[in-house]
Amino acid sequence: MPTTDSKGLLIFFYFCIAIFSVICLVPFVLAVSGSLSTEARIAAEGYSFWPRGFTFETYEFLFGSKAQQILKAYSMSVIVTVLGTLSAVLVTTAYAYVISVKSFRLKNVFAFFAYFTMLFSGGTLPWYLLSTKYYHLGDTLLGLFVPYLLSVFLMFLMANYFRSIPHEIVESAEIDGAGHLRIFFSIMVPLGRVGLVTISLFYALQFWNDFYLPLMLVSNQDLYTIQYLMYNMMANIQFLASGNAAQVGGAIIAPPLETAKMAMTCLTVLPIAILYPFLQRFFVKGIVVGSVKG
Repeated sequence: MPTTDSKGLLIFFYFCIAIFSVICLVPFVLAVSGSLSTEARIAAEGYSFWPRGFTFETYEFLFGSKAQQILKAYSMSVIVTVLGTLSAVLVTTAYAYVISVKSFRLKNVFAFFAYFTMLFSGGTLPWYLLSTKYYHLGDTLLGLFVPYLLSVFLMFLMANYFRSIPHEIVESAEIDGAGHLRIFFSIMVPLGRVGLVTISLFYALQFWNDFYLPLMLVSNQDLYTIQYLMYNMMANIQFLASGNAAQVGGAIIAPPLETAKMAMTCLTVLPIAILYPFLQRFFVKGIVVGSVKG
């Protein structure tokens, strides 16, 4: 039964976590507030936690002048995130299963190969030459997710989760004549669904937030993701307007540059912010179980 001291310590920890959570929310609140403010008020008075001159003018401008590019980039990000997450989870769990099989003699060798890549890297130039000249991933959809198909950290996390599954279940399946393919898909994957959700969320965040692969491998604007489009807009904000002004609802307005940055931030963060609360319990449980060596 908790003592008075332990209850007080628990309350203190909850208070610290609450303060830290509020601090983490501050940038997002400022982004939402800035996106709903007028450009003139932001320029004159700066950002605040409450919109200055509440308006949807920035969103009207974005979807009125660059709606096609934004929607296309949005759809490309969704496609890359879905395909990349499914492919990466399959590759990661398959590799994790291989190094977790007790009867496989070379499991330590394969584990070392993966671990070695965490310590040493060939560098950006060899990676770029390999991706473009030999794998021909330049200006292709595959180039937006294939280089990230295996995260060594998530692979070891999933391998430890597989090791936590009682080996007697696998032995029973082997006695009944099941092969490794049947064991993997019929036993390990269903029993490891918490770990699968955990690494899926990691991969989804990685693919959704990534702009490095489009930056390095893509020149075709049809393959721009929303993050890379936002990166271009941040680097050269004049990309938002093809001329000196834009027409919205029949009126001529100057492009809202600073508030547009905040609006694009909100548009890119929103899908993950909506998805994460529903997967949080799997995420926490998977991290705890997968981090304990079986």
